[in-house]
Amino acid sequence: MTKEKELHGYYTRLRTKFVGIIFFIAFIPLILLGGTTYYYYSTTVKEKIRNELKLLTKNRKDTIDLFLNDRANCLSVLAYTHSFDYLKKKENLHDVFQLSKRVCSAFQDMGIINNDGEQVAYIGPYHLTGKQYSTAEWFQEVMKKDVYISDVFLGFRKIPHFIIAVKRIENGKPWILRVTIDINRINHFMSTALFGEGGSDAYILSREGIYQISGVDDDIILTKSDFKMPPVFQGIQEKEKHYGGKTVLCAKAWLKNNEWLMVIEQDLKYELGPVVRVKNTVLLIFIISSLIIIVSTIFITRLVFARLEKIDIEKLQLGEQLVRSDRLAAIGKLASGIAHEINNPLAVIAEKAGWMGDLLTEEDVKNSPNYSELIKSTQDIKKHVQRGKKVISRLMGFARKEDVENENVNINSVLDETHDFLNKKAMFKNIALMKEFQPDLPSIVTDGAQLQQVFINIVNNAIDAINKDGVIRLITKGREDGGVKVSIVDTGPGMPEKIQKKIFDPFFTTKPVGKGTGLGLSTSYSIIEKLGGRLTVESEVDKGTTFHITLPPTCLQETEV
Repeated sequence: MTKEKELHGYYTRLRTKFVGIIFFIAFIPLILLGGTTYYYYSTTVKEKIRNELKLLTKNRKDTIDLFLNDRANCLSVLAYTHSFDYLKKKENLHDVFQLSKRVCSAFQDMGIINNDGEQVAYIGPYHLTGKQYSTAEWFQEVMKKDVYISDVFLGFRKIPHFIIAVKRIENGKPWILRVTIDINRINHFMSTALFGEGGSDAYILSREGIYQISGVDDDIILTKSDFKMPPVFQGIQEKEKHYGGKTVLCAKAWLKNNEWLMVIEQDLKYELGPVVRVKNTVLLIFIISSLIIIVSTIFITRLVFARLEKIDIEKLQLGEQLVRSDRLAAIGKLASGIAHEINNPLAVIAEKAGWMGDLLTEEDVKNSPNYSELIKSTQDIKKHVQRGKKVISRLMGFARKEDVENENVNINSVLDETHDFLNKKAMFKNIALMKEFQPDLPSIVTDGAQLQQVFINIVNNAIDAINKDGVIRLITKGREDGGVKVSIVDTGPGMPEKIQKKIFDPFFTTKPVGKGTGLGLSTSYSIIEKLGGRLTVESEVDKGTTFHITLPPTCLQETEV
């Protein structure tokens, strides 16, 4: 049985290695193919998104710069083609404003400011005539630069707006022509920069990071952004950013003579939808292919290796049977001779014991005080001579086929006799011989004498193995098929695995020379097999040994080898 376990372990390890090799060979190309396909496709899609975003950002930058420059140039033409005295008249300023709206859209209102910062004339929806702008930042800047495009601010109207102002010097005195730009026009223009299904944002920041234009949320205009402002650069820059659990592709460009920074962001989650679908498809194919590979590989390898293992186990069992048959044949020839030599003195002892018994009944020895003891001794001699003859008879079973003496046997009773026979020997060595019998144990049809020989052999070995101070338990239990299981458990030193493999071999013994013949367990194994049962052993070093004997409800006749 141990060799079969070793063979099973060998084939299990071999099958595991074989499956591992197949998995490696199958999965590596599958992983490389799926990974390469996904990598190149996602790289291509991301590059396409980057190019589209950079192109969109460049178009928006050029358009906004052109828009602001055109409005500034238009306002300069109006300032230099009309005098201050002409424009300070409201009706004239109205005509010029209407004309400018036809040429340059997005003007909300128009005003004339003198060199003292007073707005002397105004055309628009607000009441701003006479307002003083001398302290306003935009007024001071335009007085320095001649043409100025402001940042977004609230001013007198208390709503976000920005202005374009042009300074002209006439008769040695400067004056300013100013227009307000419709911020909603630029907001709308920025919102058209958003593309894809969602997750986009587009806005313009001042150098201080203040929102000037927002294409998504007007409420954040003039609030501080947490965007990290970069140094001035030329052209378009783009890079990926990771925040809030998402990946955003961000493109930026400087506007308005590097005073404004335009930012367009695109959440890649929405744009990489095709990539995600490809990834899911590749993953699904990989999972299905993996399942097919795993199931087919495990099924085929189990089928093949189970067949190979079965063939090897059958060969191993056949080899063991042949070896055992050869050994039993050899011991049978030897047993035949030994049995013949022992039978003759046993016959003489039996004859003399009978003669002694006859003499004891005829002579005056009856009056002896030890008469009853003498009679009992002669009876014991006869009894044990008969037992010796039975043992010799069983020993001769190695040499020739011998029929099993079938009878109804109560195993508990046989073990009781074994207990009584060996209990004194066990008590002498302080070994407790304990009985744990199932009370309602069924009787079986078998040979009780041969079974008792087996039990005596095993219990004797257990006593010798323990030597001193221990426990031997005789356990019986009924089986579902009507048979019986006997377990003989000892607390001896146990046996290593290499000895367990040999204990049923003829002439194998661990006892010192002259102390054992090596026939006890071999004979027991042969008897149990002849009776159609099974004898196995479990042992662990320093923990003891257990012999299990399983017997069918009816013994089987041994077939001749």
